[in-house]
Amino acid sequence: MKELTSTSFGYLIAFLLPGVLGLYALSYWFPEAGALLQHILKADATVGPSLVFLLVAVGVGLCLSAVRYFILQRGLYRKKCLAENLHRRLKPDQLALFNAYAEQHYRYHQFYGNCWVAILILFVGWWWPGQWPFDNHPFNWRTLWLIVGIAAFELLLEESSRDAFAQYIKKCNALVEEVAPGSQPEVAKGSGK
Repeated sequence: MKELTSTSFGYLIAFLLPGVLGLYALSYWFPEAGALLQHILKADATVGPSLVFLLVAVGVGLCLSAVRYFILQRGLYRKKCLAENLHRRLKPDQLALFNAYAEQHYRYHQFYGNCWVAILILFVGWWWPGQWPFDNHPFNWRTLWLIVGIAAFELLLEESSRDAFAQYIKKCNALVEEVAPGSQPEVAKGSGK
């Protein structure tokens, strides 16, 4: 069996794990998604449904990644961007270092950001009338602490995502500085300078 490499681990945390969380979040919006989860959680689950579940989870993770990209990268982090034509300027050994930076920082940015989106979907699904766990109870301290806890966790995920993305951009742009010392990296067109 092929061993778990840093690349496959990166894809696992960037897409599959947030996809599983996103699928759970979607179960509050679409009961059919919850039915898919029920088949997988049984002790006698076979390979077929498990494989379908993994494929659907990866698909949901990719969709979460698209939402993350537009909200975080194109929205909140639009001033942080890679140098234009970065890949064309790098030597082969620097390109390997660039790929290592992607695995060390960008995949974690994707994980934190995708989980941020999934938990936002989950929270809104919980809050939706008829879904909120405390609908039959008056608003109390437990409800307030749950809301505060979710908001704090969302802030933690967003800040972790921002930091991982900033480290990735900083290190990759430093590679360009090594290629052309003293020159400022050009901002990629359409990145929201």
